[in-house]
Amino acid sequence: MMVGEGIKNGNKAGKGSRRFFAITSVGKSRWYWVVWPSLSELQTSATPIFHVAERVEETKAEAVEKALEVAGRYATWIAGKYAKAYYQNIKTNTARLRNHPRNVESTDIPVLHEFLYRDIYDPATKQWASVPHRIVRSTSKYVYVEQHSYSNEDLTGSWLDGDVPAYRLDRQSLEQQGYAFIPATAYLANTEEPLFFNSERNKRYGSESPKCLEVLQLSWPCTVTGVQEAYRRLVKSAHPDGGGSHDKFLELQAAYEQALLLCR
Repeated sequence: MMVGEGIKNGNKAGKGSRRFFAITSVGKSRWYWVVWPSLSELQTSATPIFHVAERVEETKAEAVEKALEVAGRYATWIAGKYAKAYYQNIKTNTARLRNHPRNVESTDIPVLHEFLYRDIYDPATKQWASVPHRIVRSTSKYVYVEQHSYSNEDLTGSWLDGDVPAYRLDRQSLEQQGYAFIPATAYLANTEEPLFFNSERNKRYGSESPKCLEVLQLSWPCTVTGVQEAYRRLVKSAHPDGGGSHDKFLELQAAYEQALLLCR
């Protein structure tokens, strides 16, 4: 029997098997309902779950009926403010993904510089820092940046300075999104990050990481896999049936969605 099937069939479920749902008005003749997974579903799912189902109905009665069909008779009905917040978050993230698929949430307009930067973690200080890499050539489609970090001693002042191993990066990505990934075919050590930025780390984030990464207890740079692992580690304690609260759980859900957009 699938998780949640007992709820739909009317069998009284244990605390960890209860789903929860909320309903809110989002306009004239528009009632939004959303059902969130139970703690059991979150623990047994192979991939993270945002919500079980969500939709807009014409009347409140229809919204309640549809939500209960999915959530089950023993589900927990929570305040409408949670549905409204979730609805607005979905709209915001959908628009962000459509208009800025890889937005780094910077208010500055990225421009090409003489140098690009990679984030490096120092185990001794337990801090991230940026190191510069010199741009050696640019075309209409690509930017070529030295594989090794920049040093004044490396430059001789001759044409040979341009004849060095370089990564080829997508110029449009650098100009529009502020960063670009190293080609997947390039060999990288486990400690090397696969992307370059237009600006140094402290200029991108100041002294703090993006809020969504703080919620997930991560620091930039991070990967999609790292975000997923952090979510799975935190979701049990954040879920209302695992000792958390609805606010904490939905904050984690929103942070997870935003972090995926940031790292994708």
